Amino acid sequence: MLRSRSSRSRMSAFTLIELLVVIAIIAILIGLLLPAVQKVREAAARMKCQNNLKQMGLAFHGYQDVSKALPTGWVTAKVNGVITQPSPGWSWQTLILPFIEQQSLLTALAPDLTGVNITANAPNMPPNPPVAGAPYLNSVSVYLCPSDGSNQPNGNFNNYLRTNYVVNRWVTGPASDGTPTFLTIQTIQDGSSNTLLIGEREQTKNIAGSMFIRHNNTSASFEGRVGPKLNPKPAPGAANYTTGSDQRLAYSSNHTGGCNFVFGDGSVKFIRDSLDCDPLDLYPNFPTLSATATNFTGAKLQLPSDGLPVTLD
Repeated sequence: MLRSRSSRSRMSAFTLIELLVVIAIIAILIGLLLPAVQKVREAAARMKCQNNLKQMGLAFHGYQDVSKALPTGWVTAKVNGVITQPSPGWSWQTLILPFIEQQSLLTALAPDLTGVNITANAPNMPPNPPVAGAPYLNSVSVYLCPSDGSNQPNGNFNNYLRTNYVVNRWVTGPASDGTPTFLTIQTIQDGSSNTLLIGEREQTKNIAGSMFIRHNNTSASFEGRVGPKLNPKPAPGAANYTTGSDQRLAYSSNHTGGCNFVFGDGSVKFIRDSLDCDPLDLYPNFPTLSATATNFTGAKLQLPSDGLPVTLD
């Protein structure tokens, strides 16, 4: 006997229970998929960050080949026995522009890097505040970690552009009195593969850095320090770090569990937050650390000439 059309239609439709089951299964699959997608995105961001650091590490070597010394962290000068420390002043990120394929930007900046007339707000020096449309407001993607969001002016440094990478000042200088150090890869006594060169700092909880310049708000605009802890985070509910916090100088990132670094030999490594650091040390300590700091791996990686062996997993 043939079934009626309405009977066949009723038999082919979903029941309410079946529909709810399908919806529940889809929800479970989405719940399983989202963390996987997030992990893939973070892995891609971490890899891009490591590539950025690799390019900067190679640029440091290229700069040394031409200039016979590593780029200074911040362009200062000693002229006729007098140290000039302009602030704002050009940083290492300006010096290596030709070696990350940004010669045209360096030409547009036309910075005074001679060490003769580098007083603050002089011609060819970055003014404070920045001038709209100036070349130093042209962002360079190599200086940004994708895990820290899109580029934006950094309010911690009077709206100069943000950067997520800061140097180890023990290697690049200048000294605390502004004296240039002019260290080379070859004169890193502990070995370039055992010495930090550049690391990360984010702006989600910390202050990041300032692209191209050393700002007078704090030297954290261009440099980073291991201090008592890698990747410090404010306590839950506490305010983010500011330019008045000791932690402003720390290395930090939005990567899960650690930060990326490039070492003096150009190798890039992801270092865990659990890095052995001296809890008694203070981030503002420079160039002298706490009396016990050199017993810890963090300080050994930071200091280029302490003569102590380094073991890094």
